[in-house]
Amino acid sequence: MDSLLPDIAWYWLVGLVLTALAAGYMDAIAGGGGLIQMPLLLLSGLPPLSVLATNKAVALTGTASATLRYMLDGQVAWRVVRVAALPCMLAAFLGSQLAMHMPGWLLELALLGCLVAALLVALLVRPGVERQSEPIASRLRIIASLAPVGLYDGFSGPGTGLFLTLVKHARLRLGLLVATATTKPLNLLTNLGGVAAFVWAGAVVWQLALPMILANMLGGWLGSRAAIRNGARLIRPVLLGMLALLCAMALGKLIHALP
Repeated sequence: MDSLLPDIAWYWLVGLVLTALAAGYMDAIAGGGGLIQMPLLLLSGLPPLSVLATNKAVALTGTASATLRYMLDGQVAWRVVRVAALPCMLAAFLGSQLAMHMPGWLLELALLGCLVAALLVALLVRPGVERQSEPIASRLRIIASLAPVGLYDGFSGPGTGLFLTLVKHARLRLGLLVATATTKPLNLLTNLGGVAAFVWAGAVVWQLALPMILANMLGGWLGSRAAIRNGARLIRPVLLGMLALLCAMALGKLIHALP
């Protein structure tokens, strides 16, 4: 192991693989797996760009595994994916352009506001009946509901998957299970470009990423299986917990970023 990863001790590798397993599991249920994976990658001593690139590559494969499991069970509302994919990608591009022209403290304040609003909505909206069919919603409603989440994603804001799931549940009236399942292919499409860029730039640490990828894929498969079996009674508490964690992290970053 030392020969493969001269700058990372073997126990870091074991810890990162186990973390990737847990992140894949949690991400498949409610999103936000990066909250589990990123901190340990940063502590491992990798350069920030390598951390971001490796995390993205690992998370993408875990999302692919969860997507496949949800597809096999017939939980994905494909009409939402077809309608929202391109607008979300374009909105994410616009968001990244806006982020480059905003002060850091203002960006963190906007992030915290979004997270608090999402947490309140998640607390107020009760899980409805799980639906297996496509939602009855116009193209305009789907785009208007999900494109702002793509804009948020462009700001590099964490928890995009959480927001996508919550918006589909609250605005498009999808059950939590179907909303979670439909988020996965959308996440795949919106993240492919970023991962491709990182791979092209050689920023992914493949010696570390490959074992983490296998663990994350297993976690994604197991997490999606658990979500399918337990539905809203598992997804909702995990969603609330991840949103609360995001709020706490965003508040800490805002305090640090204030001028």
